[in-house]
Amino acid sequence: MDLRLSKSVQRVSLLGQDPSGRVTPIVIYKKQQKKRKKGAAGLRYYERAVRRLARAQQAFAGSYAGKHDKSNQKRRDGWIRDYPLNVAKATRRGAKRLGLNRFVPF
Repeated sequence: MDLRLSKSVQRVSLLGQDPSGRVTPIVIYKKQQKKRKKGAAGLRYYERAVRRLARAQQAFAGSYAGKHDKSNQKRRDGWIRDYPLNVAKATRRGAKRLGLNRFVPF
């Protein structure tokens, strides 16, 4: 049953009879209580920044690991030869994920 009610409506009840014949209210709709936010309000900015940094580091690590393996498959000790280039490319990926792509010069 789809009810379209005003936001000010707290509860909708229907009066019905129980088997003994007494009139009892039956709640059809009850407004959901707002959930409290967990965590201090002053720390939300820092929490968002730390989470963003963690995602960027994850993007960097995943990107570097793939490039490392590919370099090793191409030639013997290829990872050490391609290390500077692989790190630079992975750093670019991490910076992009962090949102610093306009500040990174490479």
